[in-house]
Amino acid sequence: MTEMTKRRALPAIIAFGACLLAACLLAPAPAFAGGNLEAYDITALTPIGFPGFVAAKTVPMLWDSRCIPVAVRSNSTFDPIPNPLGPPVLTLNQAEQAIKRAFRSWNDIRTSFIELDLVGRYANPGLPGFDMVNEATFIVPPGSGFIGLSVPTFFIADVSLAAGNDIAGDVDSDVAAAITTCRDADGDGDIAFPVGNYKAGTLIDNDVLFNSDGLRFTTKDADIDTNFSSVDLEGVAVHEFGHAHGLSHVANNQIGSTDGTGSTMFPFIDTGDPAAELSQRSLDDDDIAFSSFFYPEGSAASGPAALHGNDIPFIAVYGVVTGEATDGFTGLPLAGGSVSATNIVTGKQQATAITGTTQLAFQLSTGGLFFVDPTFDIIDGRYRIPLPLGIYNIGIEALDGSPVSAFQINTTASIGGFWGQQIFDEEFWAPGDNNLESRPGLSLPVAAIPSITTPHVDITTNVTNDIANFGALDSVGFTDVGPGFWYAVRIPAAQVTALNPTTIHTGLFFTAVGNASVVPVFARAQLATGSVSGGVATINTAAPLRQEAPFVGQDGDYAPLYFSNPVALTNQIKAGITAGTITDLFLVLQVPTTTPFPGVSGFPPFIGIDLNPPSGASFFSTDGVNFSPTSFNFGFALGTTP
Repeated sequence: MTEMTKRRALPAIIAFGACLLAACLLAPAPAFAGGNLEAYDITALTPIGFPGFVAAKTVPMLWDSRCIPVAVRSNSTFDPIPNPLGPPVLTLNQAEQAIKRAFRSWNDIRTSFIELDLVGRYANPGLPGFDMVNEATFIVPPGSGFIGLSVPTFFIADVSLAAGNDIAGDVDSDVAAAITTCRDADGDGDIAFPVGNYKAGTLIDNDVLFNSDGLRFTTKDADIDTNFSSVDLEGVAVHEFGHAHGLSHVANNQIGSTDGTGSTMFPFIDTGDPAAELSQRSLDDDDIAFSSFFYPEGSAASGPAALHGNDIPFIAVYGVVTGEATDGFTGLPLAGGSVSATNIVTGKQQATAITGTTQLAFQLSTGGLFFVDPTFDIIDGRYRIPLPLGIYNIGIEALDGSPVSAFQINTTASIGGFWGQQIFDEEFWAPGDNNLESRPGLSLPVAAIPSITTPHVDITTNVTNDIANFGALDSVGFTDVGPGFWYAVRIPAAQVTALNPTTIHTGLFFTAVGNASVVPVFARAQLATGSVSGGVATINTAAPLRQEAPFVGQDGDYAPLYFSNPVALTNQIKAGITAGTITDLFLVLQVPTTTPFPGVSGFPPFIGIDLNPPSGASFFSTDGVNFSPTSFNFGFALGTTP
């Protein structure tokens, strides 16, 4: 067994974790996917063959409906709010108004019964801890680098609470017989739970911390600027209180081909892009769908989940697409794949979900969590995506660090990442999906119908041999190129011959942006032929083998150019190499031909760069014909099926 980073164990049935929001201080450089934060369940005490260890199955981390509305108190110690850049600009009252607006963003979802309520203040000069008070405070550990931090405490086993139980261990009763909802039963400021049964994963305390150590928080639209050390409080609060009711991070940082903003639950925020900061205040469809999925309106006859006022039943709006994902390399269930649904009419990424059900080994004596092996840790690869009425393309991508890693999502994704499952190229689902597809860009749309579950959208990740003439990407650029500038990467014919792929199906281009609200759109992407003589490449960009124009990239990720008719293309390339008419292939990308470039920075769209000694495969051009060698390696790769 291998020990993973573990949550500190609290008395017998309680544990806590942390969820973070980080600043993207350099917007183009990626410094948790739609679904839930995860706790774990050891109720059954199932032995696993190691003395002193039992199975800990991952379960959703959610509030019991008896604790809704979730009562939050602000920390009165920080008034005014500290400002490391100068004199204070916010009073606590102004900050509280921004937090209340953030609460309304979640409370106003008509298909979700989650409700957050700011009920007063609480004095705490230090870091908050487990005390049955859900605290909002302007302090995080100095030097942490995080803008916001959400720290949950939850049950790790099913429990029956009796009157007088001291859950927090502070010699104060936290369970009362005279109440039916969670509230301050004795007027001391902390929350008491009603007598009754509670499931593992039930939240019992959640503190949200805002970093006043190195950031200036603002609340007015006019104060949102390009200063990386200045950040909009409301947008950060919407994100952190999404975690506070159980939502994980999402991988979606680019909603569609014309909207570069991402979901509120994406883990990074570009504090130098006012448009990106403002967009954090507004919930994306992904945020709304999963808040509704976990707290569905109309799912009970009484209490918070019953219909009230303008509520709409969850099943009147949402259907659910389900399936199972398999790791094409090993045949094992896939844990932590990010499955997405893109509306074929709007082109907008509607929602994402994480695949897999998982478990770990729990050491009873220490509360430590340990990996065992993938056949134990990964139970299945199932996923569920709640979607409103529509037709969708279903796709899957790896949480490989571009733009987020598996370890920034939840426990299940972290398990998949630990066992090396996040190494596949993104692809779409189509019937007969298997691990040796020649057309990973082919998709058969799936219908989502309210109240209906659409099952068996099962995905197996593709096994590929990518020809990549670069090492680890350690930068992005370039800021100073003009309109129409060209980048190219050479794939020598000898590499193709040596690999002898069944099909050549995808061009992969690592792209990025200077401002997070901008879509990285290029004039064109190509697979072309050419040759190199005297170190200079001549490329036939006027008659490429395949082209997409314009070409929509991705923010901090590999954007695929799926080749049409890849079998015929592969045969053409192999025949040309044999005949000597094809000496080199080139992956080519052209910057937009007109200015100004969008975004407050005015930068062109970026590409990924490997700054290590050059491989001699990367070139640039101003005319699209004659390409000069560069001292960098560009992040372009050719995707093939073995």
